[in-house]
Amino acid sequence: MAEESRTKPSKYTILVVDDAELIRNLIVTFLSKLGHSCVTAMDGVDALDKIKGNKIDAVVTDIKMPNMDGITLTSRILMQYPELPIMIMTAFEEEGTAGLAICAGARDFIKKPFSLNEFSVRLHKMINDSEAQRRMKREEDADKDIQELPDELEPPKQMKGENEVDKFIQEFMNELEPPKQTKRKKGLDDGMRELLDELAEGLKKI
Repeated sequence: MAEESRTKPSKYTILVVDDAELIRNLIVTFLSKLGHSCVTAMDGVDALDKIKGNKIDAVVTDIKMPNMDGITLTSRILMQYPELPIMIMTAFEEEGTAGLAICAGARDFIKKPFSLNEFSVRLHKMINDSEAQRRMKREEDADKDIQELPDELEPPKQMKGENEVDKFIQEFMNELEPPKQTKRKKGLDDGMRELLDELAEGLKKI
């Protein structure tokens, strides 16, 4: 049981967009059996409304739909949610279709008909890769903030430690008031001068 819990996919909320009700219901039923929640939309316009009111982890959309196609939908979604992984499905094999999907920002492109096993593997890989990229970006942003933190908190030079502060204060006080030792020396010099003056006067009288 422990091994099963480790390998069991995480539960996600997936937006499924397809104008074909049969395909849409098939995908929803399959994803629900895997434990995921699904939100459905009939076309691109409907999908944009649904995505606003739900926390979506991934989008699976058909490419050819009325009102708004999957390529346009992908571009519109990524303008507001740039990190949201999107898989585009198509039954058409027109040259350049996959390139258009990738250029629009889709993370993956799968052709109908596809096996449900292949769909599941590619969908979960797309979501896991997207989560890994987001984690890496958060870690890089955190490292950048930590590297910038010392410069922002660095104190002014005159405040770097108590020793430098004490030295600064002592030098300032020395300029205002001579040391006591100097005062004593000056006092001794005055006394010696008076004694020499008295001796000089005494010598004059001899």
